[in-house]
Amino acid sequence: MNALFLGLGSIGQRHLRNLSKIDGKIKFFAVRKKFFTPNLNKRNQVIKTDIKKKYRITYFKSLEELYKSKIKIHLAFVCTPSVHHVNEAISLIKKNINVFIEKPLGSSFKNISKLTNLIKSKKNLKHMMGFQLKFNPLILKLKTILNKKIIGKIWHINIHHGENINDFHPYEDYKHSYAARKDLGGGVILCQIHEIDYLLFLFEKYKIIIINSYSKKLTDLNINVEDTSVSSLQISKGKQKALCNIHLNFYERPKKRTIEILGERGKILCNLNSGEISIFKDKKVKKIQYKFDRNEIFKKQIKYFLEAIKKNKKIDKRYDVLNGIKSLSLALNLKKNK
Repeated sequence: MNALFLGLGSIGQRHLRNLSKIDGKIKFFAVRKKFFTPNLNKRNQVIKTDIKKKYRITYFKSLEELYKSKIKIHLAFVCTPSVHHVNEAISLIKKNINVFIEKPLGSSFKNISKLTNLIKSKKNLKHMMGFQLKFNPLILKLKTILNKKIIGKIWHINIHHGENINDFHPYEDYKHSYAARKDLGGGVILCQIHEIDYLLFLFEKYKIIIINSYSKKLTDLNINVEDTSVSSLQISKGKQKALCNIHLNFYERPKKRTIEILGERGKILCNLNSGEISIFKDKKVKKIQYKFDRNEIFKKQIKYFLEAIKKNKKIDKRYDVLNGIKSLSLALNLKKNK
């Protein structure tokens, strides 16, 4: 089996490491042009190891060069800056290559309809988005708690994700990262789109309406994209309605990533950084602590994608690219500052 990587930045290298451990027989190919990102280990620390030699990667300068080689590619990982994702995915899918696209799917609505129609015409093609939090045990447990209606009707949701952009990739100057650059599809809303995606996952049977949203660059960070986003949404199912506040920022220290859900019979607090879920009900507190290697979530995701290809299994619609379009659509509408 041959695997192609478009881009070998930190996330591309993570998928490369994981895929090599999951299946040692896979041959690796990559389209890599600029080589900005150094060779990294699983902790994103710079290493001297030459990943090209270690993983026996065959490099190409472009997709066109790869196609001319007539090499059969069975799966491709799109790990370039998000502004390129849609067009690269279209090119790969036209060649009947199964695709795994890193989040976000894109940075605009351009060619989204073209991608959608193409995917729908390729019934047997496997396509998946890189939203690994849907494999996180905390998010899965939270979904179970909500499905069991342990705290009754939901009235209010607070989502907070604040992290300093300087801390994302210690090996690089943040000003050069895709997160900091409008031309590459950066900004806090698209970079932290996981929060939008898991909201849709947790409340998949609800209708979501944007009440208002505000996104702005407030700090002295040397970036040309928004570093702050504050949004209010209404989620509803039948007559049941709840409000949701989402706060995202690029400057918070120490980092904070929490989900707070208020209901008629109690409250749930999920801390994605500490790995703890607290359920407050009937004047009692139940705490659930998860301890796991963060990389295991990425590995589970890749295993799922690889198994779907090998066994010709359908990918759950909550994980596929069409679902990624829903997350992107909500994110782009939040960027409009309604």
